[in-house]
Amino acid sequence: MIIKDKISIRQFTLLTFLVMVGDMILIYPSLVTTLGKNDAWLCSLLGQPIGLFIIWIMYKLHQTYPNLSLIEINRKLLGLWAGSVLSMGYLFYFAIGAVICIREVGDFMTTQIYLQTPIRVILIMLLCSLIWGLKNGLQTMGASVEMLTPVVVVFMLLLFMGLLPKIDASHLQPFLSVKWIHLVEAIFRGAFTSYGELIVLTMILPYVMTGPNVKRDMLLATLMGGLLLSALLLVSLLVVGTFMTQHNIYISYALSQKINIGNFFERLEAFMSTAWLIATYFKCLLYMFAFISGLAHLFQLKTYKPLILPTALLMFALAVLISPNVLFYTNIIMPVWVDWDITVSFIIPLFLLLVHHIRFGKGKKSQTNP
Repeated sequence: MIIKDKISIRQFTLLTFLVMVGDMILIYPSLVTTLGKNDAWLCSLLGQPIGLFIIWIMYKLHQTYPNLSLIEINRKLLGLWAGSVLSMGYLFYFAIGAVICIREVGDFMTTQIYLQTPIRVILIMLLCSLIWGLKNGLQTMGASVEMLTPVVVVFMLLLFMGLLPKIDASHLQPFLSVKWIHLVEAIFRGAFTSYGELIVLTMILPYVMTGPNVKRDMLLATLMGGLLLSALLLVSLLVVGTFMTQHNIYISYALSQKINIGNFFERLEAFMSTAWLIATYFKCLLYMFAFISGLAHLFQLKTYKPLILPTALLMFALAVLISPNVLFYTNIIMPVWVDWDITVSFIIPLFLLLVHHIRFGKGKKSQTNP
């Protein structure tokens, strides 16, 4: 194994939760409300069982070869050439996923907080911290997750409590007024945009300490993240209504600006942006780790660390070039991204499980029943 570090089950669970919420804290409500309208909160809740099934499929794929990453499993099941081609497709997905998260940070900071700062400065600062995290390895990543996850949870709870006086249930009316085809599409969009991107966890599962509750904790962490996003969507609809939730890209940041209790408890947008930046940072970190370690596995290198700096430079260039502005990837990239998530997190893992069953399932049965 090119990576000798291990993280505990607790650290892996917290990392799963942060990657689950990640950049979704800001963009998830508008993604689901675009199709679900007033019933978006119901679509989000109905999408949770589908999301858990997606995670179960990923874990079953990991169980075929528990000591191998997704890139190694592809080559094991499909052979050298076909497995390498599929692995390169996954590496491209991980690279673009990291680039999208990095660019989201740059766009958010330059349009909401540091209005006069060039976006390249923000990108360089973020990439420097990502390089530091990758250089220090998985153990440092796990320790940082344990320290920073409570910050994200506390800040999110402050947001929910501060918005309670502004809730108006009439914003949810009329109930079930959207065509059923749009409801179904909103359910699948909500499930795959949040849960589907967790296919990246299959690159880190081989480096989690063995234990009896890995699957349970993984499912619970993703469920908690999904329920947090559903609660954020519901609060957004109750406070500002459907139109604002749909058309405001950074709706949770806008919600935090509305908190004002007794002219004392207010101005919590800095807390909200901090929570989002922490979660998005770890999502970027994991996607970059998946790309770099997968590249090392694909070319059978002894270590992945010499690839960190070249990858960071590549990410910087792609983050600048991937879209001209924030509206481009929300209107053009994100609708297509859902189809990509469905392919890489559900269709291909099911295909790989089918190949494993065909190639090795009969052999195991014949050994157990001589």
